[in-house]
Amino acid sequence: MNNIFERTKKWIKVYSNADHLIRTAYWVKKLDPKTSDALVLAALTHDIERVFKEDRNPPTPEFGGAKWDDPIYSQWHSERSAKFTEEFLKKEGESEELIKKTTDLIKLHELGGNPEADLLKDADSLSFLEVNVALFISMVPDKLSKDEILEKLNFMFNRITDEKAKIIAKQLYDKAILKLNKV
Repeated sequence: MNNIFERTKKWIKVYSNADHLIRTAYWVKKLDPKTSDALVLAALTHDIERVFKEDRNPPTPEFGGAKWDDPIYSQWHSERSAKFTEEFLKKEGESEELIKKTTDLIKLHELGGNPEADLLKDADSLSFLEVNVALFISMVPDKLSKDEILEKLNFMFNRITDEKAKIIAKQLYDKAILKLNKV
């Protein structure tokens, strides 16, 4: 099984924000060391659709036109990432059971809905607060306002449901707010 993790890490390297995916997998394992292989794979691929620019019609929150918690965008983004991950895992010869479990988790990564999906959502937020803050701040003022970034930081922090994750996230969130206030 470890081989699929290495092959997946190699596959996601085409994504300019692959560090976010890798750190999401790190946080999944940190929050639950006994987590399933499917959850680790979902963490490594949950945003992979952003690599594939074709057919990217819905407005994205990063570039205006949607809210961070827009359920239509979240569903579209999650299903698209699941689709690309399914294609990859099939090419790699993985079992239908692993593929289904992985893609089901990806489809829920924005909103959660069961213990594993909630863990993925929380790890995604932790990784965002750890890795993506500088990227988003660099978009001020050309693409995003400080208020829009604050809204995103609040959204990512407030969607965390696990108490252990919330404690870790609070430190990251506070540092992010300090960085944003310096802009």
